[in-house]
Amino acid sequence: MGFVLILGVLVLVFSLYLTYGVPAQGRENEILHMNDIKDQFVTYKISLDSLFNNNEVGSAVSNSFTLGTAGGYSQGTISFIPIMSPVASSGTVSINQRTTDPETLTLSSDALILNTSNFYSVNLPAEVNYTPSHIYIHLSNIQPGDLSGNGIFGVNVSSRSWNAIVNLTPRSIHYNETQSVTCPAPLGSPCSIIYNAGDRYTGTDITLSVAKGNILTLQNAVVYQNISSNTAYSIDLMDGAYGLQSSLQPPDRINLTVDKPLNTISATGNITYGFSEMDPYTITPVPLGAINYIAQNNYWIPQQYYYQMGGIFLAQTDGNITYKLPPEITFSYDNQSDPANKIVTVNINALTIDPGNFGIVGGNSPVQIKTTLSNITTQPFVKGRANARWIRIGINTSDNQARTMWGNYFNYSATVSGIPNYAIGQAGTESYIRIDGYDSSPTGNYDINVIASNATYATTIHGVGGIVQ
Repeated sequence: MGFVLILGVLVLVFSLYLTYGVPAQGRENEILHMNDIKDQFVTYKISLDSLFNNNEVGSAVSNSFTLGTAGGYSQGTISFIPIMSPVASSGTVSINQRTTDPETLTLSSDALILNTSNFYSVNLPAEVNYTPSHIYIHLSNIQPGDLSGNGIFGVNVSSRSWNAIVNLTPRSIHYNETQSVTCPAPLGSPCSIIYNAGDRYTGTDITLSVAKGNILTLQNAVVYQNISSNTAYSIDLMDGAYGLQSSLQPPDRINLTVDKPLNTISATGNITYGFSEMDPYTITPVPLGAINYIAQNNYWIPQQYYYQMGGIFLAQTDGNITYKLPPEITFSYDNQSDPANKIVTVNINALTIDPGNFGIVGGNSPVQIKTTLSNITTQPFVKGRANARWIRIGINTSDNQARTMWGNYFNYSATVSGIPNYAIGQAGTESYIRIDGYDSSPTGNYDINVIASNATYATTIHGVGGIVQ
């Protein structure tokens, strides 16, 4: 009788453990595992960001993901009995299989776009709000009398951080001459030697000197040698040989001053910009792709983590999608007292997974994801103070929850940045934000600065175990 009672107590204890202890242990294991998955996705994002930020095109990184809880966590005090252990969870990692239809980024704006076939120019002195294609200095009305040993002409072109000096520089050589003199007859032989020495003018050059931050980086470099009168000459200060391209940071002001005049010689300058206004300027929709992990949890809420557009997102079976790390679309607002300086900055880095890559690995073993930065393309928005009157950014997705999440992200990001005159909405399967900036009139000032680029990553999955497709 006592043995039967003891056996009954043991059965009761095991039943209680199976009913409450095993699920609790399994739930804890799966929560810990999902935290590890989140950390692994964060590491993955940091790796891809590093490739992009350092412009490491052609370089690759490898990251590990743990698919399931098997062997990863303790299984309880009596887990040596298989039936008393939580059932190990599994998971799947996939490339570009989050939705049936590709999710895409759309972008349109009224903006100044780089264009090598359309140019316009302004004369110096001038305010520089955009990076110019050329800064020309023109010299004309050079007369024959100006080309002499005393013909010096100089013009100074300056900005806030550099200055360039263009000179007409006479060139001469130093000479020593000897001359024999024949003595009078009847001697008939040299009786004295005459020495002659001096400087002889040999021509005039146009030279250029450049100083950055009061440090001379180029001194008297000959641009034109042995110039002629009645001929016009031009120098492009944006020529890469002069080293000024990286020093010109709009907004800036460029002045031209003749500090060494010479007769009728004239010095003028103009800035040429290689862009045109496009209303609208629309890019081809960019497929975003995704690296997706779906957990097959037995005791905890089924969850899904995925990487897309540089962000880390979490989706759950309750229909909610949240971002653990934000995507690479950011806003900022320079709210100056002067309305002309109220600039909205929109920064878009479309970090996309190659739409031609596919793969899926399932099971509970670790997998390796190898990712190579294939290319980086900069969108042709003019670099400078501001380049757009309005911009519309959209994410097209067939996932209703993701569409709502993107709308919430746009709204939150614009609100906390203090962006003026913006609107969010949905059009079909697209969630979008439109920003009109401080001056929202159709022909108002350019008060939005758009900085946009697209990076494409080639991705492959290498499974240690489980199912590979």
